[in-house]
Amino acid sequence: MAVLILSSSFTFYKLDEEGKKVACQIDNNNGFRECLQKYLTKRDLCLIISGNPKKVRTHSPIEINREGFELSGIGFKEYIYVDDSNKHNIKEYISRADCIDLCGGHLPTCNAFVNELNLKELLKNYNGVIIGASGGAMNLADVVYCKPEAEGEAVDKNFNRFLKGCALTDINIIPHYNVIKDRVLDGVNILNEILLPDSYKLALLAIEDGSYIVQKGSEKMLYGRAFLLKNGDVFKINENDKCCKIDEKLFKNIKKGEKNEKNKG
Repeated sequence: MAVLILSSSFTFYKLDEEGKKVACQIDNNNGFRECLQKYLTKRDLCLIISGNPKKVRTHSPIEINREGFELSGIGFKEYIYVDDSNKHNIKEYISRADCIDLCGGHLPTCNAFVNELNLKELLKNYNGVIIGASGGAMNLADVVYCKPEAEGEAVDKNFNRFLKGCALTDINIIPHYNVIKDRVLDGVNILNEILLPDSYKLALLAIEDGSYIVQKGSEKMLYGRAFLLKNGDVFKINENDKCCKIDEKLFKNIKKGEKNEKNKG
């Protein structure tokens, strides 16, 4: 069974003055880098699955990933970046991979690639480590909750907010909550007018950048500041530099005193 690491952000580069990506150490907020070092004990092949497989790139995504991992003390012998050019080899790649880095991006775009690759079936018996960043983490769920993020999506009546994912976790995360909670798109307040109404249909675990979840077997641990969106309300469930277990008790027995006011923006 795979170890899942669901992160809001997975930063291994920064932009220089010219806007060029420069590799750096992976952030260690809430012990994230140490977590990767703990679970990534076998480091032969790191498989990086693109969130935008058709994008023409002016730089090598393998090199920036390689440098970022190595600066963090997590170097692999081999790196493979999967996009449209080599997707036909995905089954063989997965059979050799010690780590799968499922990239984020525009969620409908990366979700379509996840389903095109048939990752739900290919990852059923995978026993390595899967790192999901932002949209990559969201795609690890069975039913993937897809919030509007591009212009026009918030007012598009045909926009599908419930997609098919890898079915490796029952956690539906909302990444970048520190930004999302104040966002207005197409004149729509994303939190109050979309996320909270949808929280009557399924519970959403909103995590800030620097927070993450580790799922190992039936155990799910949350590290860093996070909020539960459920039945139209927002509840703070964890703080930075703390961890808590995610279980039915956490979702069912939240005290009223932990309730937060809705965003007034």
